[in-house]
Amino acid sequence: MKFRIGNNRKEKIVSFSSILPDIISDLDMQDSFIIENLREKWPLYTGKTISAHSQPERIFKKVLFISVDHSIYANELSLLKSGILKKIKNDFGNDFITNVKFEIKMIKWKMSK
Repeated sequence: MKFRIGNNRKEKIVSFSSILPDIISDLDMQDSFIIENLREKWPLYTGKTISAHSQPERIFKKVLFISVDHSIYANELSLLKSGILKKIKNDFGNDFITNVKFEIKMIKWKMSK
C-alpha cells in the first residue's frame, strides 16, 4: 500500500478489490498469487487426467516449474508444452512466463474438505 505523506486523506470507503493489487505487490506475493491461479486453471490447460498427476509449483526467472508424479505424465506434458504455454500467455500475458519445465517428484496433495 502506498502512503501518501502530505496528501489530504480521502474521506471515502475504498473497496478491498481496489487495494488488493497494492497489497500483493507490497508483500511480494505476485508469484504465489499467480501459482494459485494456475493451479485452479490447470485442469483446463492439461485435461482432467494429466492434471490429477501434475501441478504448477513455482516460478523462477520467468520459467514455470511443474511437479509431475510419473515420467509418463511428464512426457505427455512435454508434448503439450507449446499449447499449455500459449494458454498461460493468453490468460496472464506474454511477458510473465517464457518457458515451462517439468520435474518428477512426489506431490503433496491438499485434502479437500
